[in-house]
Amino acid sequence: MSTMISLNKFQQLRHVDEIVEQAVNSWWVYRRTIGYNGGLSATARVVFFGRTKAQVTEWMANQ
Repeated sequence: MSTMISLNKFQQLRHVDEIVEQAVNSWWVYRRTIGYNGGLSATARVVFFGRTKAQVTEWMANQ
């Protein structure tokens, strides 16, 4: 007996987020996309800006 599992049910990671403190009261979230070969893109883009780290982590939890 053979069992097949559809891989379409699993959501693949498409990006990696990084929190960076740029200055006092200045927290940025950078996003890098993951290519089909599993490598990270060379450039990152800012996807969120917050005044506190708690604000940024809350935004990331809601994503």
